[in-house]
This record gives sequence, C-alpha cells and structure tokens, in this order.
Amino acid sequence: MKGIAILLTDNESINEHIILKSFKTLRKCKLKKIYFIGDKNLFKKIYHKYTNYQKFLFININLKENNYTNYLKEITKISIKLFSQKKIKYIINMPLDKKKFLKEKYLGFTEFFSKALDNKKNENMLIFNEKFSVCPLTTHIEIKKVDKKINKTKLIRTIKNLKWFYKFIIRKKIKIIVLGLNPHASKDLTIKNKDKTIISKVVQSLQGKIDIEGPVSADTAFHKVNNKVFIGMYHDQVLIPFKIKNKFNGANITIGKKIIRLSPDHGTGKELIKKPNFINNQSFLSCIKFCENF
Repeated sequence: MKGIAILLTDNESINEHIILKSFKTLRKCKLKKIYFIGDKNLFKKIYHKYTNYQKFLFININLKENNYTNYLKEITKISIKLFSQKKIKYIINMPLDKKKFLKEKYLGFTEFFSKALDNKKNENMLIFNEKFSVCPLTTHIEIKKVDKKINKTKLIRTIKNLKWFYKFIIRKKIKIIVLGLNPHASKDLTIKNKDKTIISKVVQSLQGKIDIEGPVSADTAFHKVNNKVFIGMYHDQVLIPFKIKNKFNGANITIGKKIIRLSPDHGTGKELIKKPNFINNQSFLSCIKFCENF
C-alpha cells in the first residue's frame, strides 16, 4: 500500500495535538509510508516523536520571514512532487487560519490546492462520510452572491466529479440529491429562478443515466440519508445537517483533480490548545481510515 503526505500547516492550532494524539493509530495503520512536510522547528514534538520510526519521514521546509503563504506553497509543491514520483497516493493537509495563510486570495484550501496543482477551476469540496456525504456547489462566499454563482456548467461538472469519485475511488453506487436554492425548492414560486431554469433542467436531462433527484427542498431532504450524496447550493445548507448527524466523523476532500486531497473537518481550534482533554481527533482518523480503505 502506498504512502501519504501530511502537510503541517498552522502551528498556532491544535494540529500538533491531533497528530500526537493519533500516534498509536498511525504506527499500526496499513499505510506503508507517512511523510510529514513542514517546519521541524514549528512542529518539534512531531519531529522528535515520529522520526525514530522507519515508517515516518519528516521533510523539513523552513518558514521564512513569517511568509505563511509561501510556506504553504512550498509544502504543497513537495507533496505534489511525491505524488508524481508515485511515492504517495493521497495528501492530507491539516486545518489552517485562512486569513494568515491565504491572504483572502483564495476562498479556501480547496481552491488553493486546485490552483497549485493545475490551475484548472474544476474542483469540488466534498465532505465525506461512508454513510452519506455532502457537496456545496459554492463554498465560502456570502449568501447574497450565491445565486449568481449557480450555473449549468458548474452543476454538471459537480455531478460528473461525484459520479467519477464514487465509481472509481469508493467503488459504490450512490444516489445524488440536488437541493433547491429557495425554500421548498421554489414549488410555491411562479417567477423564474435558478431552481426552475438551471437545477430542474439539469436533473431532468440526467435522469435515466444516473441515479439523481432534484431540486429537493432542503428542509426535508435529510430525513433518510444512507447511500446518498447531497449537492447543496451553498456552504451551510449542507454542512449544518452533515455535522449534526456525523459530528466529527467526516473528512473534507477535494475531488475533480488527479490527486485526492483530504483534510480533517474541523478548524484550527485555537481555543482548545490549553484544554487538551476537549480535543477530538476523530476527523483526522477518518482521513487516515479513508487512505487505508480506498
């Protein structure tokens, strides 16, 4: 089994606590090699604890002049090179402070990774769980901007990305549920809107070719969720029900690219650094489990 790369991003977070807490699991997991990529001076405990074992390799990239954006580019570039050399199968990046690392040039790491990899805007963010998953059509944008970002090309590309991911990576049949943008998926509205002009027409054109349904009203869509993936029109429309039902058991995955990129589905958790008993590593372990199983 191939290895993975773990990008050590934000040192002012719970990232190091998460990885140290997962030491026994990482030692025993089926992955052949685990590369840690980051600054050994910022992540001293990881460097000293893991480098005593042949299974782990620490690639040191120094943070220079507190330029976190360049640091992120460098460690990401190294991970992509490891993939091209066929040394790893997946990349896991630890959560980061977007203002500090991305400088508002990117909506999130999903978009940053897509640009670093091939500069093609064909990526999707999938929040994955083996029971059910969610995929927001738009990611970290204001609600007032969502309607303008919904178009036929984006929706069809998202559906194709999901179809490919489940067919060739997960190897499982899945039903795609496309949520409506407006309350009750606009069934009570007579005016033209994206539910009627885009979502409904795209879904109708694909029915019979794939297992798909929509637009579905978001307020009742999550009653039965098993073996379904839900495409939402905006971030919180699908992330809220996912986190309520799955809690920490989920992984943030970039799909649509030649490399599958994962991240634990939690933030930097700075407020928990001095409360280690409250730090939960389940989402990180979900990423490791995914890398083992698929």
